[in-house]
Amino acid sequence: MPRYETSISIRAPRETVWNALSDVASWPAWLPTVTHVEPLDGGPLLAGRRYRVSQPKLQPVTWVVTELEPPHHFTWQGRSPGLSLLAEHIVDQDSPGSVRVVLRFSFAGPLGGLIGALYRSVTERYIASEAAALKQKVEGPR
Repeated sequence: MPRYETSISIRAPRETVWNALSDVASWPAWLPTVTHVEPLDGGPLLAGRRYRVSQPKLQPVTWVVTELEPPHHFTWQGRSPGLSLLAEHIVDQDSPGSVRVVLRFSFAGPLGGLIGALYRSVTERYIASEAAALKQKVEGPR
């Protein structure tokens, strides 16, 4: 199962980072890798809720929140025939006033190895861009 990961240190309180990261409906306003998020079940991020996410160069995916532990992490899963996608979003306390955000993306299922290899560069670019955009949103311009 191909798995890609990036992490970044952000100088901000955990709650501030969590609030930006977990407000998935607002991602298109500040995240260059997301063009549209449609909350299919309405309301805030909760386990079991579904979100249809559109990204440049990719087919839209419906994500289901499978794990949620505010303000520490959330995980969601997307599926299509032969493929399962898993995205983990983790906010760990690093030091007082600073957190480490870890973004992980995994491909599984019968087509997971092939699709994961084909989309490796896009996946690595996207998660790195998403981490950097979150840092800029929370810390502000320098």
